[in-house]
Amino acid sequence: MSGKANKFLDLGTRVLSAIVMIAISVAAFWLGGYWAIGFIGAGALVLLWEFHKMLRQEEMRGKIDLAIMGGSALVSIYATFTYSWIYGAAALIVGAAALYKSDHENWFWLSSGLLYIGASMTAMLMIFLSPEHGLFDVFWVVLIVALTDIGGYFAGRIIGGPKLWPAVSPKKTWAGTIGGWCLAIVAGVLLGWFGPEPVMRSLVISFIIAIASQLGDLLESWLKRQKDVKDSSDIIPGHGGLMDRLDGVMAAALVFAFIQGLS
Repeated sequence: MSGKANKFLDLGTRVLSAIVMIAISVAAFWLGGYWAIGFIGAGALVLLWEFHKMLRQEEMRGKIDLAIMGGSALVSIYATFTYSWIYGAAALIVGAAALYKSDHENWFWLSSGLLYIGASMTAMLMIFLSPEHGLFDVFWVVLIVALTDIGGYFAGRIIGGPKLWPAVSPKKTWAGTIGGWCLAIVAGVLLGWFGPEPVMRSLVISFIIAIASQLGDLLESWLKRQKDVKDSSDIIPGHGGLMDRLDGVMAAALVFAFIQGLS
């Protein structure tokens, strides 16, 4: 098998896994209501479990911390759905305070994971609950993140070249980064033509989402290096864990919700 073929050895598995994840996501958001919040809540629990697992919190105290994190995230999502994001944020803050009382030594890592994962999942719910075009906005965020990843995957493997940040993510290249930007910009223009937003606004927001997505990817790569793990888990064939697949979506959702909140 040639070197070029070896570069795409995992492509088939990645595509099949992505199709399954997309189908489940589309069904949940299309059905809406409690299907959507149940889907987001389940995602939050898996992400928190993976994060907790990376910290290697295996003793009984660790299990209590995981229960606090999961409960706080679920309350945050439900409170945001039923009342507003302010109540959701309060639930996460209370959870972070409870973690401090439970485990002083690991509080920084535990509370950071809870606040970041909980806030990102709550942000995705807020995007979906937008009274104007929430379903379109969810599609917008996920599409841009996916295209940024696809552009980076192919440009990085075909072109190669200088590494983006080898100390954090040895495989990422500048070619892949720029390839992801290009696909995101093209998609932003098309979404502006056919969607509810003006073309220029759609282009700019799509570019910002692409950058946020890549930063989220780098953040998880940094975390895995800090904790000396390869993947967040092995539950998704070809992708590793859910966090490995949603690291960009989490950061992009936070940034998109913030931008939409300013407008």
